[in-house]
Amino acid sequence: MCIRDRDIVGWDNYPWPDDPPYFVAMKHDIMRGLKGGRSFVLTEQSPNQQNWQPYNLLKRPGEVRRLSYQAMAHGADTCLFFQMRQSIAGQEKFHGAIISHSGREDTRVFRECSLLGKELQSIGDTFLEGRTPARAGLLFDWNNWWALELASGPSKDMDYLKTVSLYYETLYRQNIPVDILSYGADLSSYDLILAPMLYMEKENAAERLQEFVKKGGTLITTVMSGLADENDRCVFGAYPGKLKEMLGIWVEETDALRPYEKNRMRLTDNLQLSEKEYDCGFLCDIIHPEGGAEVLASYKEDFYADTPCVTRNFFGKGRAYYIGTQPEQRFLEELVSHICNECGLQPLYPSSEGVELCLRVSDKAKTVFAINHNKTEAWVDFGPQKLTGLTDKKPLTGRISIAPGDVLTAKIETENNA
Repeated sequence: MCIRDRDIVGWDNYPWPDDPPYFVAMKHDIMRGLKGGRSFVLTEQSPNQQNWQPYNLLKRPGEVRRLSYQAMAHGADTCLFFQMRQSIAGQEKFHGAIISHSGREDTRVFRECSLLGKELQSIGDTFLEGRTPARAGLLFDWNNWWALELASGPSKDMDYLKTVSLYYETLYRQNIPVDILSYGADLSSYDLILAPMLYMEKENAAERLQEFVKKGGTLITTVMSGLADENDRCVFGAYPGKLKEMLGIWVEETDALRPYEKNRMRLTDNLQLSEKEYDCGFLCDIIHPEGGAEVLASYKEDFYADTPCVTRNFFGKGRAYYIGTQPEQRFLEELVSHICNECGLQPLYPSSEGVELCLRVSDKAKTVFAINHNKTEAWVDFGPQKLTGLTDKKPLTGRISIAPGDVLTAKIETENNA
């Protein structure tokens, strides 16, 4: 898939009721990535419940507004719905609509959509065609997805999208902007690249990553990387193929654990996190360091106990991390937070946990989106910056409260007090 061949990218956002906000946000960022960072089209979303899920929950009050602003915060230039009037026959006759079978304008859904329309009218074209400045990137490839999950082994539970989302979540929870990148993307403007399950070596991805790290970048890659070429033919020589020298390791075997099985990771003195041990599972690489790679964590159990599972190698002016298993999420979040500090990557603003922050920069304005996904009041601290609310035109600065489930959109007026 070549970015320059795409004039328009659009997608239908129909999250499942239990999809966490970061998973929906990642899908929007994938769409933005298909346009090389430019805006996309939110072609469909339901103003109320779907009709094709096993259990079609009603959208709760304020939910459609949050979902709409989340899409726009991550790069959508549209806020479109399916459907205006509820169908009277066919497969989707019970699919939600702005105007239900009742034909009334005093329904909850009609009122919420009308209010959203008025807000967007007052905002106008402030953030349209705006980009999201990011110094962190996450490599994502559709052919890699298909090839990895169609491979026979080592585990039937291979789930590329889910694995990518676990690494995306580590940045999302810190409110650190991230671009979803193709394997052939220019990496020169980024400080940190995450490349989970870089199974296929295509579009010179390995060479691009080597150059990126040599020049001072930081890379995180994982188990199931560097195994096959662009035709899904296994590489000869030790895994992880062309990534081996940069990572300073070679992988001898990969153990596939059953869903109910776990191993443990013991941190070495080279890595200081909140705990000394963490759970891991799913896949476990048997790793041999060579060329000076540091061991950050080792397995605690099974015949490969005391062998490395997480390593770091200094290569040129940069660092390359290898995670040879699937650690518990707490470890990933702490490790990536530690690495972000090394790279100088900071959240957009301090905020309560559960507040999603995004920035879009257009020729007209720098627009901040603050979405409170909590059921309780939350806050964001803009510090000395002066902003103006886009819907109420009120000045904003310092610490601002956000009501449960509410959304704040604001235009940055000054970068500081000067």
